[in-house]
Amino acid sequence: MSLFIESKQYYRIAACLSVALGLALAQSGDAAAATRKASAPSAKQKAKAAPPKSSAAKQKAKAKAAVPGLPDPVTELEIINGEAIALNNALTANADDTQARQKLVELALRAARAAERALSRGDEDLFTAYRAQFRKHLAATRPGLESMAGRGIGAAEYALGVLDLHGLLDERDVERACTHFSTALDKGFSGAKFRHAQCIEEREPERALALMREAADGGHVGAIERLGRICLEAEPPDVACARARLERASREGRLSATTLLGWMQAEGIGGKPDPARAARYYREAADQGEVSARNNLGELYETGRGVTKDPVQAFDHYLLAALAGFPPAQFNLGRLFATGKGTTKNLDEARRWLGEAAKAGVTPAQQILDFLDQEAAK
Repeated sequence: MSLFIESKQYYRIAACLSVALGLALAQSGDAAAATRKASAPSAKQKAKAAPPKSSAAKQKAKAKAAVPGLPDPVTELEIINGEAIALNNALTANADDTQARQKLVELALRAARAAERALSRGDEDLFTAYRAQFRKHLAATRPGLESMAGRGIGAAEYALGVLDLHGLLDERDVERACTHFSTALDKGFSGAKFRHAQCIEEREPERALALMREAADGGHVGAIERLGRICLEAEPPDVACARARLERASREGRLSATTLLGWMQAEGIGGKPDPARAARYYREAADQGEVSARNNLGELYETGRGVTKDPVQAFDHYLLAALAGFPPAQFNLGRLFATGKGTTKNLDEARRWLGEAAKAGVTPAQQILDFLDQEAAK
């Protein structure tokens, strides 16, 4: 099942990749030979040390992520938190208060759906806050959710799927999560379409695509972006479809969609390359904590595409993304330390960051490490 394979993200590794040319080519100033890869940072990587969002960026994200009829996402979290604390206090005073216990279970159901909305919009910080909330204030709610699911309530099945998918209370269990999402949909809970589509994408691609479209039509931002990527990855790419979907997801606050729009501009997908416009997309996403956009912005500053060439700014952008655990940025940072480009040459730091990138599977990083070993042995 493809539910838990990270969807593709597009970033660039600005580097010389030939060991034969070694660092001499990297020191030539324009690291022109580049590899273009497709991957995505995990939630853990992005949350590890992401640059802090400015208050203005937070307000923008809140405005974009607002759901009609609901408080803004941060207020929703705070409301659930306050009610959960009050209900737990009531249960501490009277463990037999069945009404308080049931209300706490209903809050868990509400929190599970809110956590998924946060992920749909790519808000890892808010999702992490919901994870902490479950473990601190909603830890005893699973039996109640199971009881509701046993009575045929699809929303409870969905909430159990969310708990299992993300390991919010117990060990992560993908197969059990998919079973819950399937059952939730069978019981009429339409909110499970996106997750169920991901569960069956490999074995029932046509059904999965139909569900993904229904989820997107219902406003699921993750589904909207996914459809945009499908259009982009088609042979040949359906650029108009991709752009329309990704622009809509971007407007809804999905930063990975904003980054992908930047990549399309940088690469000239559907027209002439426009690196200046790409830089604007990358900056918008990077300023709100999107590490792949931060890395890509660094590449533009390193090569002088769309912005004034500035190796120091390139180094700073790579550093922020590398600290957040993004392997391509770790590779790029290691290169700059190895060559002294944009910073003071430091082979120890170069080895450190290239080593991190190599462990994550960035093959050119190991090539440069091998070259450094060969040079040291001379």
